[in-house]
Amino acid sequence: MVEAVSGSSSAGYGAASTTTNALSANYQMFLSLLTSQLKAQDPLDPLKADEFTNQLVQYSSVEQQIKMNSSLDALIAKTDAANASNLVSYIGKRVSAEGTQSVLTDGYATWEFKSPAAAEDAVVTIRNSAGVIVYKDKIDLSKGTGAYVWDGRMDRGGTAADGTYSISFEAKDAAGKNVSVKTEASGVVDSIDFSGAEPVLKMGDLSVPLSTVTSVTAAI
Repeated sequence: MVEAVSGSSSAGYGAASTTTNALSANYQMFLSLLTSQLKAQDPLDPLKADEFTNQLVQYSSVEQQIKMNSSLDALIAKTDAANASNLVSYIGKRVSAEGTQSVLTDGYATWEFKSPAAAEDAVVTIRNSAGVIVYKDKIDLSKGTGAYVWDGRMDRGGTAADGTYSISFEAKDAAGKNVSVKTEASGVVDSIDFSGAEPVLKMGDLSVPLSTVTSVTAAI
């Protein structure tokens, strides 16, 4: 199993750094203009004390904001590092997330589902990453939550290769009405990508945003 963590930056840190750079540029420009103003002022008509004091106050305010942003940058960096360390614990764990995809690995793929009603002879369809149907199965559904485990068998014979597959359900209740079955993806996390605004858990070819994760369990 490959255990990897890619990227280290965050959107928050980048935004704070950009703000600090902008303030620094303004600070340098302000200081340059103030110096030029003092050099070019008429000795017979110098800058009034209250105006000069006001400019110094502005100068001090910008300087303090630059220092505050620098402190904020450091705080965000420490927070990101702590969050990254905590998320590494997901590696090697089986997670479930919103979606229809799951990863076939070590001989099985698992989907969790929730059915609002019982249904007999519901049809389960499994497709590969290209959308081609590789397996169909008939099952009885009970109302509530459950799990469907596929062992990789294909309709044409043989066993499917490890990879990402999707599932769909066609079901009707006792009155003949369609039953909408909600599914969740499941797989073992082998890496985490921190390069975007939100961490993404990687399970083979399957990418799962952290915000869609609904459960985490020890891998079987």
